[in-house]
Amino acid sequence: MQAIDPNEEAHRAANARVLARLTSVQPAWTAVRPAREALALDLDHHTLLHAGPPLTDPCRPPKPLLASAVLCCLHEGWASDVAAAERLIASGRVALRPAQDFGAVTPLAALISPSSALVEVVDLAAPDAQSARVDQAAGARAWSLLGSGAGPQLRFGSRDPAILPRLAWRDGPLARRLNAVLAAGPLPLLPLAAAGLAGGDDLHARTTAANTALCERLLPALDASRDGARHAGDGDDVYAVAQMLRQTPLFFLTVWMAACHLMLGRAADGGRDGASTLVVALAGNGERIGIRLAGQPDRWHAVPASAPAGPPLNTSAAAASALPVVGDSGVIDALGCGGQALSGAPEIADVLAPWLPADWRQRPGALLAGRHPGLAPRGLPVGLDAASVAPGREPLTAIAMIDAAGELGLLGRGLFVPPAELFARAVRDIAAA
Repeated sequence: MQAIDPNEEAHRAANARVLARLTSVQPAWTAVRPAREALALDLDHHTLLHAGPPLTDPCRPPKPLLASAVLCCLHEGWASDVAAAERLIASGRVALRPAQDFGAVTPLAALISPSSALVEVVDLAAPDAQSARVDQAAGARAWSLLGSGAGPQLRFGSRDPAILPRLAWRDGPLARRLNAVLAAGPLPLLPLAAAGLAGGDDLHARTTAANTALCERLLPALDASRDGARHAGDGDDVYAVAQMLRQTPLFFLTVWMAACHLMLGRAADGGRDGASTLVVALAGNGERIGIRLAGQPDRWHAVPASAPAGPPLNTSAAAASALPVVGDSGVIDALGCGGQALSGAPEIADVLAPWLPADWRQRPGALLAGRHPGLAPRGLPVGLDAASVAPGREPLTAIAMIDAAGELGLLGRGLFVPPAELFARAVRDIAAA
């Protein structure tokens, strides 16, 4: 079976226009905002946002998403205990909806609740980009969850009670401190991503070098704010934030997720080029894996998902079953980083070597339609073309494995290969439109 080939001339021209828009975007981190403000999430209507396409039954989500939903209900004060939270979810009084419907992306099994602190990324090339009145529907802004450091995490999909104080710190002192630093001006992200790629990052499973570059920009401003702290405990808060940033190599991940979501959304431009077969979303919800194409950016194409595979963290993880792929971070791989950039990330490639296909170094050249001059000296290959996917030539996604039972949380690093038929279906729809 060959790759699906719609009208070649029309789709190449459409893809070229989409790529031109993609490379014109100048993503910058501008603020940290609560979801109720950034996304207009209504506290009274008890909405939680999950990764990927819509759930089959939002009242009965996969166990890791249920675990995260229960903790979010407790964090928001919607329920006084676990049993009450479970009843709210099962009855539908807590609605679970796709984050991407709101212009946001979220990692793994993490849910966005109204109080969640979000990183806000803006396209500095857009007219009035830094104005608070920029129209969200125009796609000039994107959001993702603010990272909070190593340790128990909502995104791993367990009910560890230690996650609750971490959420309170994220949405309080951490959000306030970082937002105060960003108030001095936007932080351009392409130079930090380029530094990461040059330093051995794939910008998905590894963001160590990019995070170092981020710290070089943020820490001096944090130190200055500590010197000027006016209230008791302020200096301690600043120290805790600085330590977290230094000790969390993956902190840059969710910032970059928002940037990739922004770039791909701006590139699609509401489906202006209907013949474009470039992928602008690649995400799982723990049940199904879905993609959206630039030619039909509001339409999910989804099929049942399988689990990532990779090295387990320990013997307990080795005995557990991994959840089918979950998370919006595939937006990174759709751009051209992550699984498509492993040849420049030897640490990750070595870890995943037993699971990589024999042609993993050659696949990006066959699947990516253009180059981004701002991400590598010769231009990083970008733009996953669904029309170039075929059986045995699928894109690779570097994504973590989490426990399907919603108990152990993180099981290890993983590799996920989406099925070729998913891309074929989406391209057929583009060709028929």
